[in-house]
Amino acid sequence: MDLIDATPRAAAGDDAPDALLDSLRQGYTLPATWYTDPALFQIERARIFRSSWQFAGYVEQLAERGDYFTTRVGDVPLVLTRDQADAIHAFVNVCRHRGSELAQVECGHGQTLQCQYHAWTYNLDGSLRAAPGAKDEPDFAPEQFSLLAVPVELWGPLIFVNLARQDAPPLSSVLGELPRLATEAGAPLDRMRRLARHTYDVAANWKVVVDNYLECYHCPVAHKGFTSLIDTNTYAITEYEWCSVQAGALKDSARDADESASDGAVSQNGATPERYSTRGAVQAGFYAYLWPNFTFNVYPGHGNVSINHFIPLAVDRTLVVKDYCFIPEVAAEEEDDFIRFINQVQVEDEALCASVQRGLSTGFFEQGRLMLRQERALRHFQLLVYRALADAAPSAHQR
Repeated sequence: MDLIDATPRAAAGDDAPDALLDSLRQGYTLPATWYTDPALFQIERARIFRSSWQFAGYVEQLAERGDYFTTRVGDVPLVLTRDQADAIHAFVNVCRHRGSELAQVECGHGQTLQCQYHAWTYNLDGSLRAAPGAKDEPDFAPEQFSLLAVPVELWGPLIFVNLARQDAPPLSSVLGELPRLATEAGAPLDRMRRLARHTYDVAANWKVVVDNYLECYHCPVAHKGFTSLIDTNTYAITEYEWCSVQAGALKDSARDADESASDGAVSQNGATPERYSTRGAVQAGFYAYLWPNFTFNVYPGHGNVSINHFIPLAVDRTLVVKDYCFIPEVAAEEEDDFIRFINQVQVEDEALCASVQRGLSTGFFEQGRLMLRQERALRHFQLLVYRALADAAPSAHQR
């Protein structure tokens, strides 16, 4: 589907001209108010994050029957379980009695989940197992008070949930070609394990953070380490309905440096390399964005993977969660070098995003103009935002 042509008109009517939509198609950005308006942020929570597939965790967190872990999607607490029949479930982590949050720990193992308030007890399939005093209530029907389930589906080792409950489309319809593309890029989905998680509280709207991820126009200026690794001059961008993919080849100079190091040459930067070893089968970078706030990244080397999850906290705050995943053969030293390399890029991006948010909040910026050869994926994302919000967004400056 061509998102540029398929994006609907605003609520004024299908035949009414929409200056904002037209400007987005031409390569202008969303107005600054779409990044700074608290009312719009609340609309986004309902329209985007309660109706889309959201990354929740890893199958390895539910390795055995009886395992469970807790997480949050936006402002909704969830508990994910693997029951005694080996099925994976996702439930709203709220007791059906009086609304207390149910599971209180990050992860655990057991036969049941019990509320700390009045000891209502649930099986890991969500059914109510026991409620003190229930025998004294002749019309009490336990089957009416199971935990509220939300759809849960898997992409390989990754778990996704959807708060839309009954109206959620299949995850496969959103992923589209992404699983095939990731496999072709060398992602070791069947063997990778999560080694580390880093979190960053970024002083910027979540869309600023996504915008930043979706273009490498800034990389030669802001990310010297990254551009010493990836050839940004041959960067390729491909758009799909709900995702976009960026890819860049490993630079010959980076490959030559690794070969010199393997021959015993000493790195100029000593014990703390500005990048990691890229020896391995994967010889290109693959950076995939999935609507609305998930990215899956494969780096040159042994299929080193970083996974980013951008969680909106407030109109001007985003929690960036970065997971680092490797196959077992990767040496600990190489893992540490890779994590250090990605962390440096994140620190650089954090400062950039905060600066953009401050600029957008001045009242002196309306719309920017994209350089579409290098920022096409950013336009794709902003059109998806427009499609979700156009008939509900407050009035905003237009070009």
